[in-house]
Amino acid sequence: MPLTPQFKWNEDEDSCTVEVILSSAAGSARNTRVECTDAMIKVTSPPYFLQLDLYKDIDEGTSKATVLPGMVSIKARKKEKGLWGQLKAAGDAASVKERREASIREKSIRDARRYEDNKEKKRQDDDYVFHKQWDLEKDEKRVIERLAELHKKDAEKQLYEWVETKEAKEAKEAGEEEPVSTYFDKQLVEGDVNPFEEKDGLIPLPGSYHKKTARSSAMANSLKAEPVPEFDIRKKEDESAGGRSEGKEKRTQIEEVVEEEEEEEE
Repeated sequence: MPLTPQFKWNEDEDSCTVEVILSSAAGSARNTRVECTDAMIKVTSPPYFLQLDLYKDIDEGTSKATVLPGMVSIKARKKEKGLWGQLKAAGDAASVKERREASIREKSIRDARRYEDNKEKKRQDDDYVFHKQWDLEKDEKRVIERLAELHKKDAEKQLYEWVETKEAKEAKEAGEEEPVSTYFDKQLVEGDVNPFEEKDGLIPLPGSYHKKTARSSAMANSLKAEPVPEFDIRKKEDESAGGRSEGKEKRTQIEEVVEEEEEEEE
């Protein structure tokens, strides 16, 4: 059977304080449990048990319990200011019990509501932290992307400057060198060319080349010149054509004579 510990109390206009005396072995925080309602204070610390039905109501939400070695101190704020004059409730046991149970039910409802409120508050805090972290990550991502873009533009600018410098240097070096004579430059011939005169390094280009070349010049000169008589094939062709016409006339005359003789014989 639990033991009832000794206690003492005092009060003022706003609050009352109850000090429960426990043995040093029982007065540890691990084994001590304090419960307050609007109409009751209960202390459990095996082997001690104390339940006090208060004279008037207190605000259990602002009540505070302190567990010390060998003692529990409870400070409760009164709902209505004023001195009580006594700590325990007055009246018959049934009414006191009914008042105590009603305060316990009200406390259970408040605890459930407080639990839901704390749960909702925790959810809101978690959402706030999540969205805050999300916003920070988005800002950090934008900063990184911006820095990457600036770095890219700077690298492109340096690359373009390097290319321009290199091209300018190469152009300057090329301007200082002797002009290169290409294959087609070697083929160009100024003025008339004697096709029978050998010329070193002269390689004729096709006659369709748009500028005067060795071949086109030689062809033009050959067309203008008169051929050597003994090698003129045009004259030989005319003579052979005349001989063929005379032979044809003789054959025609012979055929006519033969036809006349045959007619006379008939």
